[in-house]
Amino acid sequence: MKAYQTKEKDIILASSYHMAEDEIYGEDDGKYRISFRVNDAFKEAKSHASEVEMLHTYAPADEYGREGELPCLAIQIDDKVYDAVEEFKETGTFSGAMELTPLSGRFYFKAKMEYYGDIMYFYGLDRCDGFWENNGLCMVYQKAYLGTEQEKKLMQVLDEAVGSYQEERKEGT
Repeated sequence: MKAYQTKEKDIILASSYHMAEDEIYGEDDGKYRISFRVNDAFKEAKSHASEVEMLHTYAPADEYGREGELPCLAIQIDDKVYDAVEEFKETGTFSGAMELTPLSGRFYFKAKMEYYGDIMYFYGLDRCDGFWENNGLCMVYQKAYLGTEQEKKLMQVLDEAVGSYQEERKEGT
């Protein structure tokens, strides 16, 4: 996912949040409700990429986000994320990790890596009782934010989303 705009801006977070929710299919056509809390400065956006789910872009003054804008928060299942999570599960690290903290529980780790000329801060996980392997709950942003207070705000938004992340298998499916 390459950003249309590349100029970094001050990140101003909202004092309110909304729940991002989606339903996806897992093994044996079982339906799962996925949800997590998102700062209201990030708005839902439609993604045309099948590797990007539940996309939210930084758009504090807009009603909706726009695909291709950065910073963005999403569940991603593209090759870079898939390979990083798979390699971590096999070796305890992955190539290209700028920072890496192993975790226990639902998420295997949190990490930063270069991502198509930008930065991705993400948590690696398997979803839907392991049916969707090697996914990431991710925040992608411009390299100019590295080491800044703005980056800390973006990381906080993702950390809060991860802290509220839930999966629920829907009854009768």
